[in-house]
Amino acid sequence: MSTYADEAAFASMYETEAWRVYAYARRHTDAERAHDVVSDVFLAAWRHRQALPTPPLPWLLVTARNCVANHWRSRSRQDRLAAHLAGIEHLASYSDADVTDRLGLARAFAALSLDDRETLLLVGWDGLTPSEAAQVLGCSANTFAARLSRARRRFSDFIEGPAPRHHLVPLPTGDPS
Repeated sequence: MSTYADEAAFASMYETEAWRVYAYARRHTDAERAHDVVSDVFLAAWRHRQALPTPPLPWLLVTARNCVANHWRSRSRQDRLAAHLAGIEHLASYSDADVTDRLGLARAFAALSLDDRETLLLVGWDGLTPSEAAQVLGCSANTFAARLSRARRRFSDFIEGPAPRHHLVPLPTGDPS
């Protein structure tokens, strides 16, 4: 029997995890749709409460991811992100260095692929362990660790520029005389 089978346990789990599901959905859609995603996720969780895993967050986020994907299937995520960045462009007119730094980070983050952004956000924003994040993305922990490493490197490259490559110079061959 699941830990969340009774109403009180399920309600407690909802109180603990709903904001995290909302935060996940809000990153991918508008506020109204994010509330709908939370409702859909917890309706599905209620229907599957007998079999919910412990901890439930990876399962909840997989469900949220599927809900968001269904909603945005016909829309371009890149167009939404470009509109968002255009909306915050005016912040660069302020002389505050922190605002400028944040705008630079937002641009670097926007330059990443959707997969890289998702990988970084699951660990850095949602607080999942690499193993839990791997469950959300439907891959092995080793595959996720490799994706995370590559995503971090690409993000760093966008911020700082690529690391210099060291070129090997061939040693002279033959008789030194």
